Amino acid sequence: MIGGYAGKYLVVNLTDGACTRIPLDEGAAKAFIGGQGYANWLLWTMTAPQIDPFSDESLVIVSTGPITGLAGGTDRGDITFKSPLTGLWGNSQFGGFWCSELKYAGYDGVILRGIADDPVYVLIQDDEVAVRDARHLWGCGVAETDQRLKEEVKDPFVKVLCIGPAGEKRCHEASVVQNAQHFAARTGGGAVMGHKKVKAIAVRGTKGMPPLADPATCFRITEIDVKTKWSEDALHRRMFRWLKFGPQASHVERADHGVGIFKNFEEGDHPDVALIGGPRQLRVNRVRDDSCTYCPVGCIHASLVRSGPMKGAYAHPKWDSTANTAQQTQLFDLNGMIYCNALCNDLGMDAEGVGNTVAWAMECYEKGLLSREDLDGLELTWGNVEAEAKLIWRICHREGIGDRLADGFKHFLPQIGRGSEAFAMQSKGCGFGGYQPYAWHTFGEPYRWGVMYAVNDIGGHHNTASESGYWANSLTYCSFATGLPDARKLELLNAATGYTYTYPEDWNHVGRRLMILARAYNIREGYGGIMPPSNADVLPQKAFKRFTYGTAEGEQMTEHEWLNGRRQWYADHGCDERGIPTKETLRHLGLDFTIPGLEQAGAW
Repeated sequence: MIGGYAGKYLVVNLTDGACTRIPLDEGAAKAFIGGQGYANWLLWTMTAPQIDPFSDESLVIVSTGPITGLAGGTDRGDITFKSPLTGLWGNSQFGGFWCSELKYAGYDGVILRGIADDPVYVLIQDDEVAVRDARHLWGCGVAETDQRLKEEVKDPFVKVLCIGPAGEKRCHEASVVQNAQHFAARTGGGAVMGHKKVKAIAVRGTKGMPPLADPATCFRITEIDVKTKWSEDALHRRMFRWLKFGPQASHVERADHGVGIFKNFEEGDHPDVALIGGPRQLRVNRVRDDSCTYCPVGCIHASLVRSGPMKGAYAHPKWDSTANTAQQTQLFDLNGMIYCNALCNDLGMDAEGVGNTVAWAMECYEKGLLSREDLDGLELTWGNVEAEAKLIWRICHREGIGDRLADGFKHFLPQIGRGSEAFAMQSKGCGFGGYQPYAWHTFGEPYRWGVMYAVNDIGGHHNTASESGYWANSLTYCSFATGLPDARKLELLNAATGYTYTYPEDWNHVGRRLMILARAYNIREGYGGIMPPSNADVLPQKAFKRFTYGTAEGEQMTEHEWLNGRRQWYADHGCDERGIPTKETLRHLGLDFTIPGLEQAGAW
C-alpha cells in the first residue's frame, strides 16, 4: 500500500442502507493525488454523463489527501458533486478536525449514493458504520446538530459534518459545515446532501495515521514548516496579521489597495471600511481564537454581538463571507455584519453566494427593477441590516421571494431579466469572491481576477483556477497556513507516499492534469447548457466599469483586455480558442480516457 493513504473509501448506499468499502485505486491516486483531484476522477468514472444533481445517480464525495493531518494546515477536506447551482462540477473545501479523524478511522473518503426514505445521519466509528434515523435533527441549525449528535453517541470527541435548514430546503447555495465553524460553502453541496436526506456524517477514529513511506523526512519537513511560520519575517508580514486580526484584516487592506467590493462591486474603496475591519472587531466583538488540527496560526476568530437588538449572535467571520454580506451591501454596522454571518453559518448557507444575491437585489431595488411588493414588503436599501437579514432568512427557508432567489443566479436571472444580468456579479451561475475583477491575481498567476473568475471550473470563485490551487485542494493543505514553498510540499508528498515527483516539472504537469480533468468533466456535462465553453466563460458588463473613488479611482479592466487575458489562459493551458482542451493536450496529460466522452458531447 502507498504510504500516507488509508487505502479505501467508504461507500454508503442511502437507498438500502448498505455500507461497503472500495479499495483506493493506486494508479489513479498517483495520477490525481487525492482530495479534489481523486474525487473528480471518481465523479467522472462513477457517474453517467448529464445526470441531474437531484437524482438517485448523483454522488457526494468527501475526500482527504495523502498528507491530511500530517502538518499544521493540512487537516483539509474536499467535497465533490454535480452542482445544482451551476449544472457543472461542484466542489468546495473545508478545514477543522473531521478529515484527520476520518483518516484515523481508516478511510480516505466517503461516497454517498442513492436517496434515503427519511432523514438519516451516518455514524463512522472505525470499522463500525451505521446509518441512523435523523428525523429528530431535521430542522436544527448546524450548532444544535453538532451538539445533539455528540450527546446522542455519548462521545464529545466525535467530529460532525452536517447541513442546516438551507440544505434541507435544497437551496442551491447551501453549505456543508464541520464543528459549526468550518464551511464547505460553495456551489451547493449542502443542497445535494439535503436531497439525499443526509443530515450529517459523524466520525470517530482511533487507529492513528496511516503508515508513511519515510517518517523521518516527513517530520523534518513539518519541523521546517513550523519554523517558517514562526520566523521573524513571517511574523512581520503574515503571521502577526492572521494571529491578531484573522481574515478580517483584509477589509481595510483590500480597500487601501482599491480592490474592495463595495456596493455590488461598484467601487474598490470606501471611507467607512474601518468600521467593519479587523482592529475594531478585535476590540468590540472578539471572544476567542481557534484553529484547525495542529495549526499554530489560529485564524478563526470567534465573535459575539454583546449588546443591542442582535445581542447573542455568535459567528466566525471570514474575509470572503463578510466581504460579500457587508462590503457588497454597504453594511458598515459591525454587529450587523456578525449577525448576518451568524445567520448564514447556522442555517448552513454560503455567505459569499447569498451576499452576491442580496447585493444584486439591492441594486435592482435601487434601479426600480424590483419593488417593495416584489420583495414581500422589504425596504431593501443599501446598508439596511434588518432587510438584509430578513432576505437571507427567507432565501434559506424558501419563503416568498426567497423561494425564487434560493435557486441561484442561473435560475432566477432569466425570470427577472430587464437588464439586471449586467450587474449580476457572477460567472456560470456562481457569484464572485471578495476580489475585484480588474485586480491582478495575488498568488503569482499572470492574469487578472476577472480572467480567473471566468475560466474557473466551478464558476466565479477565486480558487481552483490555477495549478497551485488544484495541488492545494488535492494534497489538502491550507494555502494561508502552510509555510512551505511548493517544492517542499512536493517533497512532503514524496516522503509520505514513496512517490518520486520532481519540482517544477511534475508539479506543473500534474497540476495541469488536475485542472483540465475538471474542465473536461464540465464539457462532458454540456458546460451547464452553454457550449462552447467560451460562451459561458464570461463576465457581467459591470466588471468592465471605470472606478471613480479613492485608491481605485481611474482603474478599469476593459473588455478587450479581459478577452486577451482569457485567450492567453486558454493557450497557456492547452485549450483552443473555444476553451476546449485539444486532444493532444489530453493525451499529453494522461487524460485519454476523457476523449470519447468529450466527442459524444460534441467538443470537436
